[in-house]
Amino acid sequence: MRVLHVLNELRASGAEVMLRSAAAEWTKYGVEAHVLAVAPTVGAFADELRQVGYGVAHELDDPLWRLPARFRHRVGTGRYDVVHLHAERGSFWLGLAALSAGAAVVRTVHSAFGFRGFLRVRRAVQRGVLRAAGVVHVCVGPGVAANERGTFGNPAEVVENWYDEMFVPPTLHQRALARAALGLADGDLVAVSVGNCAPVKRHEAVLEAMAHPECPPSLVYLHVGEEVVARTERRLSEQLGVADRVRFLGQTHPLAALQAADVFVMPSAHEGLSIAAVEGLATGLPAVLADTPGLRDLAEGNSAVTLTDVTPERFAKAIGKVAVSSAERHRDGVPRDVDAVRNRFAMQRGVAQYAEIYQRTRGSQGRGNIPLPL
Repeated sequence: MRVLHVLNELRASGAEVMLRSAAAEWTKYGVEAHVLAVAPTVGAFADELRQVGYGVAHELDDPLWRLPARFRHRVGTGRYDVVHLHAERGSFWLGLAALSAGAAVVRTVHSAFGFRGFLRVRRAVQRGVLRAAGVVHVCVGPGVAANERGTFGNPAEVVENWYDEMFVPPTLHQRALARAALGLADGDLVAVSVGNCAPVKRHEAVLEAMAHPECPPSLVYLHVGEEVVARTERRLSEQLGVADRVRFLGQTHPLAALQAADVFVMPSAHEGLSIAAVEGLATGLPAVLADTPGLRDLAEGNSAVTLTDVTPERFAKAIGKVAVSSAERHRDGVPRDVDAVRNRFAMQRGVAQYAEIYQRTRGSQGRGNIPLPL
């Protein structure tokens, strides 16, 4: 069965990272997966997906009004059985185009969209039309599903995000090497965030917490992710007088930074279900997260997660308390149990759920089914 995953520009973010880790798993279900980037450029992550076996194509989104016809032609000539839409933008028109080409359509909602006014009504109507046409809506976590139901009247299934199995607690030797490579001293407490700079990520809250008297003066912040062109967060760190304790590491693989850290931090205004936070937890880190939609899902049944307001004082207190406790665990050689994270967010579980959805959705239109895993 041929499945086409449709995304925006391909970057090192949620859906793309999950697809990379699941590349080999799809074959167990007879799924031949392809990726289409609908954007001005294909994106830097395209080569990563090609290297693990995906066919990657690019479709310009300009002019936008011509896109549905071009997309319908692509789906038809490519003989795709299922089109899996991951992006909010254009999903209604691309969904209709895929249906008209004879493909089944699955739509994953990756974030808790807070549309209001006429835009909310329009998106609710669009979701209802697609649902009536047989499109299956899937959400990446319970919080996103609750938002879809409450904001758009859109009942959706839940397939929680998964993470790459390379994220495991480091040995003491691996941790020491990672800290040495980053120039960290033995007494440094280390907080890490993973994510590209964007207003919703609120990385400035970490910097403001570091400048607060409640923050331990030995706290070092590792910022993994792409900065905005204006480098506003770097400038803010200088204005707050904490630049000497902040390392902007850029868009690099996060594993080494996670191995070196004592606590994972994420002050986002909202998330879908953060893969970056799951990776941090899987690496054995405790996490201090904003008490916001999406992030709350990670606290369920997980004592390693602390939810907090992100005012400078409260965020500083929470980060400091958790970082000190975590550093003591590392010094004592006491590993954190990550079995609950591994079981809940296993890649194999998520792929199996999607394979069943593909089979069911395609079967409802009278086409071929996906075989059971070998």
